This record gives sequence, structure tokens and C-alpha cells, in this order.
Amino acid sequence: MSMLPEENQHHFAFLLPPGKQWFSPKEVASMIGRTDQFVRDAFDNQKILGHQNNGRARKGKERRRTYQIHREAVLLFLLETANYRPKDFVERLQEILHNRSPQQLSQVHRYLSTRLGLALPRAG
Repeated sequence: MSMLPEENQHHFAFLLPPGKQWFSPKEVASMIGRTDQFVRDAFDNQKILGHQNNGRARKGKERRRTYQIHREAVLLFLLETANYRPKDFVERLQEILHNRSPQQLSQVHRYLSTRLGLALPRAG
């Protein structure tokens, strides 16, 4: 069960590999366009949430840490650092479409119908 609201779950999800739940800092860095050092620093500052461990060292003697960042933590980071909400994104799209010509809207309609798997009406 997701901790993120449904409308937010899918907004950035296309950036993450489908079916994968846990990521390394290097993988997260690749997805968000930053360095793995940035991701580790954000993790250490609790801007990116996750788990760290060193199973080989005795407690208190850990030197090298392994980071694990859950898919939802990556999505949460992206949502928190965006300067808009998913709802704002849709509203801006609607504003753009408002002033499009009928021909342009028809092209958008065809694209959306294809993308959504809807049957287009046959031309007369």
C-alpha cells in the first residue's frame, strides 16, 4: 500500500524502472539527473529517505555504509522538490490547450485516443 496520494503516485513513476522497489544511490542519481554523492548527501540530511547498513562490521565499528532507497522515497523526493503539484501540471496543460486551433486539438485528440487505446470515430 502506497503512502503517496493516488494522483501523485504516477506523476513521476515513469522515471523509475517498472517493478523495481529498491535502488542504490547511483541508480537514484541516474533517475533524477544528479550525482551519487548528491544522493548520499541528501540521504544523510534526510531529504531522501531510506535505509543504511553494514552487515559485516560490528555494531559501532561500521565504516562503509550501504544505502537502500525505496521507490516511494524517490517519488516523495521528486514531489517535494518540484515547484508544482501534479494538479498544477494538468491545469497548465488545460490552459495551453484552451487557445489551440481546432486542427491542433484534433491532432491532440488523435494522440490521446491512441495513447489511451480508444477507438477513433470513422471519417465520413
